[in-house]
Amino acid sequence: MKRSAWMLAVGSLFVSKAFALNILLSNDDGYQHPNIRALYTELKAQGHTVRIAAPQADQSARGGAFFFGREVTVGHDDDPAYPDSYYISTTENGVCQSPECAGKDVQIEISGTPVMALLMGLKKVMPHPDLVIVGPNPGNNLGAINSASGTFNVASVAVQAGIPALAVSTDLKEADPQRAAQLVAKLVNALGQHRQPDGALLPKGLGLNINLPKDPRIKGVKLTRIGSYVGFEAVYTDDLKQFKLPGKPGIGFQYSPAATAEQQKQDEAVWLNKGYLTISPFSGLPESINAGPALQKQLAREVQP
Repeated sequence: MKRSAWMLAVGSLFVSKAFALNILLSNDDGYQHPNIRALYTELKAQGHTVRIAAPQADQSARGGAFFFGREVTVGHDDDPAYPDSYYISTTENGVCQSPECAGKDVQIEISGTPVMALLMGLKKVMPHPDLVIVGPNPGNNLGAINSASGTFNVASVAVQAGIPALAVSTDLKEADPQRAAQLVAKLVNALGQHRQPDGALLPKGLGLNINLPKDPRIKGVKLTRIGSYVGFEAVYTDDLKQFKLPGKPGIGFQYSPAATAEQQKQDEAVWLNKGYLTISPFSGLPESINAGPALQKQLAREVQP
């Protein structure tokens, strides 16, 4: 992979000089989550202009979903420590199942999705930011699971809108929001010192998927690829005991087979498991592969009227 200015920024991760930026924060965990609040506070303390546009409540694993043609409400955080924090909600129609209103048609307030929050943020909260940061998300977003990740998909929407974006995730059991906030702030600082010729923090059409290891003693920073390896996979199960719902059906997780030799070369999940902070470039576009001329001819022959 060709060495360039943004790669030098990765190598300069722990440089301290601050650069004032306009930064829009979002997540898929809700505007009150400790992680996004810690990052907001850290970046503000370093002199950046920071605002939050996030879902009203936890919307993990919503991917790139959004409700279109539906009225929304934009709310404001009532905690005076976060005066620049906004959230989005909407409504859903359904049939009540509780004893108080059983069988009646009802309308309830629900959270907007992560993508909806970002779209609102780019229109109303901070148009044309220098950088969008999504997260830090509790639970690493790696490999193939990124297709379901609200964190990753929100960052992808920002990249496609022409805005540099970071998708940031931590270990699921990470208990120190300030640790993640400080690491992200250092990365932002490093990117600010190695801007592109046009002043942007990253090359056009590029985002970074960043995963922090669970061990506070990080072995190093590794430039990786998203790849396919995750280490776990979603499955249907008749027993959600891992979520304290024994005997109940639903979607759970199971460990996946060990990484192949090819995956072990550069897949982010492999290097994260080795204790490295991983940084994987992405474009936000679905990958397209060349299926070859034979398949094209076959389909054209069979489908053409």
